Amino acid sequence: MHISFTPHDASSSTSSSNLVEYLDKENQLNNINSEQKDYENFFDGAYNSVNPLQEIKTGTIINELDNNRGSQKLTSSNFYMLNISPSKFELDHMEKLAEKELKNRGIDENLNEASKVFYKEQKEELMKMQMKLYTKDVMNEYAINFNREIYINEDKLPNDAEKKELNLNTEKEFNKFLKEKNIELKSNNESIPNDSKEWITTNNISIKEEKGKSLLVEIDLKDKGKSNVFIPKSTLQLQKDGSYKLPKNLYEQKEKEVISKNTFVEIDYKFKDSYEPLKSSKDKIFNFEKKDDRFKEPLSFSINEKDVQIKDGKYFVSEHLINEKKNYAVGKGVEKEYSNEKEKIYNSLAKEKGFDLSKRPMTGDDLLWYGKIEKSRTYKHTDKWVKENKAILKEIDKLKINPKPNKKEIEKLENSLKKEKVSGKIVVAGLPKEGLQFHSHVIVSRHDKTMKNARNKVSLSPLANAKESNMLNGAKVGFNRDNFFQKAETVFDKKFEYDRPKEKSYEVYKNEKHQNSKIESKAKSETKQFLMEHTGLNHIKQNISPVQNIKKEMGIANIPTKLPTSVVELAYKVTKKVISKGFEY
Repeated sequence: MHISFTPHDASSSTSSSNLVEYLDKENQLNNINSEQKDYENFFDGAYNSVNPLQEIKTGTIINELDNNRGSQKLTSSNFYMLNISPSKFELDHMEKLAEKELKNRGIDENLNEASKVFYKEQKEELMKMQMKLYTKDVMNEYAINFNREIYINEDKLPNDAEKKELNLNTEKEFNKFLKEKNIELKSNNESIPNDSKEWITTNNISIKEEKGKSLLVEIDLKDKGKSNVFIPKSTLQLQKDGSYKLPKNLYEQKEKEVISKNTFVEIDYKFKDSYEPLKSSKDKIFNFEKKDDRFKEPLSFSINEKDVQIKDGKYFVSEHLINEKKNYAVGKGVEKEYSNEKEKIYNSLAKEKGFDLSKRPMTGDDLLWYGKIEKSRTYKHTDKWVKENKAILKEIDKLKINPKPNKKEIEKLENSLKKEKVSGKIVVAGLPKEGLQFHSHVIVSRHDKTMKNARNKVSLSPLANAKESNMLNGAKVGFNRDNFFQKAETVFDKKFEYDRPKEKSYEVYKNEKHQNSKIESKAKSETKQFLMEHTGLNHIKQNISPVQNIKKEMGIANIPTKLPTSVVELAYKVTKKVISKGFEY
């Protein structure tokens, strides 16, 4: 099973219209010669085999997707496209199930020519039905894999102003809690004094860069060193003589910062190990840790090799940087050990105010998505065989131009061309692929559809890597694609009763990919290889969500037909064809 994700490119268009219209291309091409019921319509989570005919209009889809926005900016992806493509072996298995179901219903293709047409159509519809039912299960696993929760009673949630008040009170109570444990968190955002009545004029400042409402300036203290610091743009005034004027207390604050950046102190944390970053870089990363009685696990932080001075086996770094790193380490320790306590405080204060913050696990029913089944594929210019053939055909053309072409060499090259097995056609861009090609395209909104208020909507990105850190509600951050791919495979095997060969499993594929990666990275350090092998991905849950067996779902299915079901309908089709194209002799 191959599943891929493509994000919405908001820089091109904020609307889903282009993608929806692209997926509707087959219907558009057949618009002249086909009736509405001949279309392959979009489907969603409401699809079922008993009432399989869904006619969701493209306008509805575009409107729903475009208007289902959270608090993200318009420049952020608002939806994603999933491509769910079963392998040849999986499609062959699905075909056998479809044929078995048709046999159970007494549908025989060998009676006459009409029976062959009907049999082919019904098998195709069953294949589509299986793909749709499986897509529903995949989208449910997609939702579950985020490990996120949905508010049960949105009407009893605090508004923005009430949330702000709750957050402020929570911070106060949480800081009291930390103080009792002798933990003090320093804010990274320094309070910048801007109401000072005392100003100072200096000529040891030079502007390096403007960043929004801030200025990056260099302060040169001569013997005490120089360094770059940020100050608010509004606090710096240029004088006629080229000097600058700024509040005295702000300057003194930044002066201390420059001094601390030029004062090196020994790191009092224990050196743990070092590694080379996965991205190309000459600098190593040094890891340090320290046992702190206030926390169950040691505090740790990382520092770039270029920022560290090593002398007599000891590690030195600027006072300013070490203070930042220590504060970071304490903050991570608090987040890891006491985030649940902070949530308890928030929930308690909210309950006192009469709010209901109870939640439930998010499921596929909370997603806004639309799927479309396609039964054919064409070779792309990026495909391996297309590129190989293109190079060979170019060589053949060169040889044929020669006044005395080498026929044996041309024949040899022609024989090396990749061709379709049945038709024998040379593989080029645009050529339809042979065999079963059923696959599913899904457009899924970035946000849940259950929450009506944009600020309450859950943001869901399948491209956000899973991390060890937790959100305030305890949910894991990000999307574990490795876990999702394995779950999608497991659901397929259970739903379709597919006895998957071990060599065709995702686990084997993953291991082979990993082994290839190790070979390519042979020259890299053992530490780096270790990190690549241990990416921090969550363990796969053992219990998968229950799915109905496809045999039961197909057994009660009403299989739609595009063929005429009555004399009147046949007459209507013929009449329409004559009107649109005229008689042919």
